[in-house]
Amino acid sequence: MTKRLGLFLGLGFGGVVLLLTGLAWDALAHANDPGLAGREGIFTLRNPGHVLLGLGIGLVLVSLIGGCETLLASSAGGRWARPGVRQAFLAGSTALVVTAAAVTSWAAGSAHDHSAAGHGGAKGSLASSVDGSHAHGPDRVASGNGAAGIAAGGAAPLAAGHDHGPAGDGTAAGDAGAAGDAAAGDAAAAHGHPAAGTSGRAGSSHDHDASGAASTGRGPSGPGSAAAGATHDHGTASAGEPGPGPAAAGDGGAAAGEHHHDPGPGAGAAQPPGSGAPQGTWVEVRTGPFVIPPENAGGGADHSDIVVPTLTKPCSNCFLQQLEPDLVYADGTPANLDTGLMLHHAVLFSAGRPDATCGPSEPFPGKLGQRFFAAGNERTPGLFPPGFGYYVDSGNWSGIFHIMNHSAEARSVYFRLNVRWSPAKDGGILPLTPLWLDMNNCRTSEYAVPAGPSSSHWTWTSNVTGRIVATAGHVHNGGLRTTLSNQTTAERLCTSWAGWGKKPAYQGSIESMSACTWDRVGTVKKGQVLDLETAYDAPQALSDAMGIMMAFVFETTDLAAGTPASPNVRGEGPAPVESTPPPSSGHDHHS
Repeated sequence: MTKRLGLFLGLGFGGVVLLLTGLAWDALAHANDPGLAGREGIFTLRNPGHVLLGLGIGLVLVSLIGGCETLLASSAGGRWARPGVRQAFLAGSTALVVTAAAVTSWAAGSAHDHSAAGHGGAKGSLASSVDGSHAHGPDRVASGNGAAGIAAGGAAPLAAGHDHGPAGDGTAAGDAGAAGDAAAGDAAAAHGHPAAGTSGRAGSSHDHDASGAASTGRGPSGPGSAAAGATHDHGTASAGEPGPGPAAAGDGGAAAGEHHHDPGPGAGAAQPPGSGAPQGTWVEVRTGPFVIPPENAGGGADHSDIVVPTLTKPCSNCFLQQLEPDLVYADGTPANLDTGLMLHHAVLFSAGRPDATCGPSEPFPGKLGQRFFAAGNERTPGLFPPGFGYYVDSGNWSGIFHIMNHSAEARSVYFRLNVRWSPAKDGGILPLTPLWLDMNNCRTSEYAVPAGPSSSHWTWTSNVTGRIVATAGHVHNGGLRTTLSNQTTAERLCTSWAGWGKKPAYQGSIESMSACTWDRVGTVKKGQVLDLETAYDAPQALSDAMGIMMAFVFETTDLAAGTPASPNVRGEGPAPVESTPPPSSGHDHHS
């Protein structure tokens, strides 16, 4: 009996060794690959550390149950020595283990499918402890217009490196207006609209950030830049336009409403989009502070993402009409490359809503929800034509942030988002579906480009039908433009041009991306192929270039409604910058 008990104790000791080994292996795996947390679940067996943890738990359970049963069998007398007691113990222990295994299996499949940003629970905590470089627990802080009093929350470093880096939100044509504070001026984009891109198909590439298209209108702190195309309004829709609301009733097309948690606002009482649309209310929301160490202490580290599992939303059951991102210090002044700071990317997700181009079957970022806005250091604002907006339901928002510090001192900064919004119950706004188009979609968003002029393509077969009303792009230094085309109809939809060299705060890096914003920039039908072309003129070969465009579609079968955008709105003019684009450098995306 003593020999048998010793055997079970030995199994338990072996189980503890496997547990500790598996924990160490998993910690090292996450330390070497910060993106791992975004690609796997708590029980993913492709990770050897998880396998060792499972085996260790099994051996410890066998040791405990076997040891207890052995002690019961060795009892000299009394009720504990009865065979029925031992049998009941074994039956109960087995039932408990089977039940725990069943619950664990169910949770592994269910929780990971619905998690927003990070893996929650133990996994989220582990991710937080693995990557120390940027895990500075940002709090959500808001100020202005009744947005104060936001609860603080910890941030876990996510992973996925450049993976979804920000970008093409839209931007304005012409130079940004400088009135108001400097933040509004920096947020507005400057430039014109260039010419047609190179033809020919280069090998399918990739990239990740991008976000809401468009030029800034009048911001909360002063006039912003003029809209793309500068000399026109955005055209009113035809009188027969369907009423607002996520269900977009009246036109027979599938609308964004079918993706929402909440029933959308009523569609009957709506007015057509155009000059009569609600103007909205401005509110400022801040996320942070992010405390970024000096460059030589990890502040310049590449692929150091922070995930904020829950972001403060400016509103619920409402429509976002304009978004102006910025990176600021506590006093509201912009934090930019002139003080060593760089907003590599910020990507916002709406949980529980499917991403059109990277669905929940993709481990990352599909499981985080719908990518609806992003920003790079160019801080391209998002603006939709009058009468259109992005519907905000009651679901959770999460965000992924990568902020780099190239200075010799630690910096504390906030991600600021100024938002203009309208309540959905007021009507007058039609819902938009975001399309994230990326040269390396559902992955790191990075791809390689050679030295010198180059053009790369990525295609996507549309799963929506409707009118594209806003789009803009994102590239890294060395990039010239992104161009979106409907390959099926041979229609060029929008060219988004990089701008640089006009704003000292950007230190010569890309400071703007032009946007195409109109009530009908172009159209797309389900089954048609959209082509994303990204052009670079890199002074040296780059392994981590990006090319992203984000398009917003009003889902409808009435593709003839609205007014067609003019060539200058679509970016079919001369390039805004004729000089050589800025090279990728240590003061830019990398240390």
